[in-house]
Amino acid sequence: MFGWFKKQDVFLCSEVNGVVTENGEPVINLEVIRSLIYTDEKVRRDVVITDSTGHFHFSQKSIRSSIPSKPLSVNRVSQEIFIEREGGLIPLWVATHVGIKEMPEYTQKLDFLHCELSNKRVDFEFKNNLNEHRNHLASSVCRWDSDYIPFWLFDGDREYSINNGDLNNLTERNNKED
Repeated sequence: MFGWFKKQDVFLCSEVNGVVTENGEPVINLEVIRSLIYTDEKVRRDVVITDSTGHFHFSQKSIRSSIPSKPLSVNRVSQEIFIEREGGLIPLWVATHVGIKEMPEYTQKLDFLHCELSNKRVDFEFKNNLNEHRNHLASSVCRWDSDYIPFWLFDGDREYSINNGDLNNLTERNNKED
């Protein structure tokens, strides 16, 4: 019973490096926000500003918590990296990290975010090295050259299914009620 109060290290987020561009040009002095919410529901928020090349960086983040020592605890971290612009949020990274250890697949994605603001937000999947039958999922306006399979595109109030991971092969979702 007393083991329930033992604190453990909980990994929240890998180090993050990225560049924000708009129409190919760096966006400078832009506020980038990282919000991490662990099972304890506390919001851990960091803010950085893009430099003269549009680059931004967040350090790796961990905490100590007794939650993982409790029986039947569910350890999840909501990871959100975004910018606020014109009254809306533009997601650079939105994912849920499961567990209390670093996940190399997430670390690889967060190692460099190329965030072109003219891109539409997509939901995508990437390889899960622990379970080949269940890929990881995330959402972003950023793009990656490998291990990146977009399946859903959002364009304002329109949504499109992305066929075979090809952003040029879309099927519009019909949201209209008859």
